Amino acid sequence: TRLPVAQGPMTRVSDEPAFAAAVAADGALPFLALALADAARTRAMLERTRDSLPEGASWGVGILGFADEQVKEAQLAVVRELKPTHAVIAGGRPAQAAALEAEGISAFLHVPSPGLLRQFLAAGARKFIFEGAECGGHIGPRNSFPLWEAQTEVLREFLAEQGPAAATELTVLFAGGIHDARSAAMAATVAAPLTEAGAAFGVLMGTAYLVTAEAVGAGAIRPLFQRRVLAADRTDLLETAPGHATRCAASEVTRDFAELRDELTAQGVPDREIWERLERFNVGRLRIASKGVERVGDELRAVDEERQGAEGMFMAGEVSVLRAEVTTVAALHREVTEGAAAWLAERAATAPAPAAEEAPAPLRVAVVGMAAMFPGARDLGEFWANVMSGTDSITEVPAERWDPELYYAPDGDGERTPSRWGGFLPRIPFDPLSYGIPPASLPSIEPVQLLALEAARRALADAGYEGPDADHRRTSVIFGAEAGSDLANASTLRTVLPAYVGTLPPGLEEQLPRLTEDSFPGMLANVIAGR
Repeated sequence: TRLPVAQGPMTRVSDEPAFAAAVAADGALPFLALALADAARTRAMLERTRDSLPEGASWGVGILGFADEQVKEAQLAVVRELKPTHAVIAGGRPAQAAALEAEGISAFLHVPSPGLLRQFLAAGARKFIFEGAECGGHIGPRNSFPLWEAQTEVLREFLAEQGPAAATELTVLFAGGIHDARSAAMAATVAAPLTEAGAAFGVLMGTAYLVTAEAVGAGAIRPLFQRRVLAADRTDLLETAPGHATRCAASEVTRDFAELRDELTAQGVPDREIWERLERFNVGRLRIASKGVERVGDELRAVDEERQGAEGMFMAGEVSVLRAEVTTVAALHREVTEGAAAWLAERAATAPAPAAEEAPAPLRVAVVGMAAMFPGARDLGEFWANVMSGTDSITEVPAERWDPELYYAPDGDGERTPSRWGGFLPRIPFDPLSYGIPPASLPSIEPVQLLALEAARRALADAGYEGPDADHRRTSVIFGAEAGSDLANASTLRTVLPAYVGTLPPGLEEQLPRLTEDSFPGMLANVIAGR
């Protein structure tokens, strides 16, 4: 295409050949949304689109990778026969994209997370769409900037491993919230490391096309749909189940949906039934909103604007809150290409030049106080004496730590340890009241927190900083620690054991720690520095 711009597939909207032709005529890549169309509807849509576009024009289809297998296979049979140049697979897999690539159809995969992107790269996929949760319709878990940034970092790691030549295989489209010069420039800036490496980059828009004159003129949407998008001051998420949310412009339907969901939840209806009831509530509402028709049996009947507004679901992204006037496809394309480039150039021209960095002065560090507790040494003096005398502080496990009869076996067998030796701290005196800790809180606090306080006090005293007159205005605390120990393990055991044995036996009930208001901070490693 002439422009690095794609019009994303929108269910019940981008299914009109005339609209696809308008997008293609101004240099962008249009996509038809196949949704759940049967083979006959798919064939009619694709043939009409092919015939309405100039010969050699690029155009594509949007396929739901998670659709019913029979529906999907019927659609793919027609796609393979009529051969659009491109395809987008939502919720798809690399194998599905590879099958279309083998047919000469350039296939993009929606990838909503870094983990999935790594899997897809390993499987050989190289064409991706990163669509943030600002988009309309079904949304992913991450907003645009965090998603774009995270995915860019994954691709940079991939290129570092594979070498610079691998960049030429990548084509990446950013989507979610892009609609004007600023947003397109921001997307291009995030993608700069990829484009500098040689990857192909573009933007994919959906909601932005809903405010074009061509969307209404070509019959993609009815005038009321466009007016609702332009008037929207917020969007609502229609969540039928965890992870299944659809973004729409706020309307009577989004209000009714929320009321129905709250009512079913309050009644204690099982989650599965709630999901089914909410899905049934949504059926047909997007068709009413976008096309002004409803299905009655096998027949499609027109509805008036009053019913369209009251019963229609106006699927749209956050961009709807930012647009207030009708534009044209050509003006939209200019805005996100030439306008974005001009916006970036203007920002670059007015940005202050970075100040020359001076080499920092050498970092001067002095160790002015020390304290330590080691196996066989309650303090620094004992530790140094052990070093000088060559004392071996590794001992057999003390009986009060753990029972070797339970955990030790000479050879180990996967359930036991082949060692019964280790380094163990001696008992360290600790006065909780001197630190403002109520003695009753001690059973809920990891010993490492208490030992850290005592070590810090000793180190400050050793440095001469103990007492009310010490100046702590330029003081920071940095502490390296591991999470988890005996107290954390025992608390976890109390929590999960009833799921396996029912009521705790009386002996265990007395031994295991109870959860108190001190338990959560008492087991967090970062609280050590805080204390």
